[in-house]
Amino acid sequence: MKLRSLAVAGLAAALSGCEAVTLGNVLTGCATRPEPELMPKELPTAGAGEPYKVRLDVINASTPVSKLLVAPAQPLPDGLELIHVRPETHGVIQGVPTRAGSYEVRVYGNTFGTQCTGQDVERVYRLEVK
Repeated sequence: MKLRSLAVAGLAAALSGCEAVTLGNVLTGCATRPEPELMPKELPTAGAGEPYKVRLDVINASTPVSKLLVAPAQPLPDGLELIHVRPETHGVIQGVPTRAGSYEVRVYGNTFGTQCTGQDVERVYRLEVK
């Protein structure tokens, strides 16, 4: 009986070491992955009453993008919307802006998590509508 208990204890210790190595590898991989970034860094100028379309890409994402949204406190001008289809790594701002002005627009989102938690992405754009 002692031999069997010793074998079980040895197996448990060996598995614990394996799990520790696996956990260490996951933590290292999570810590060293690049931060996703929203591109382009600046939006092209739009024209009031003219069709507008620009693609926003999430680069350096280690997993698919869960969502891309516009913050309600810093929205797109009337007539424009951000469209994102999960799990694509891009979204599109499109539409016809209705009036001229300078708008501060915050776009944010995140990626799906796996062994690592999902990552956040955000950029505040200044959109000029002439």
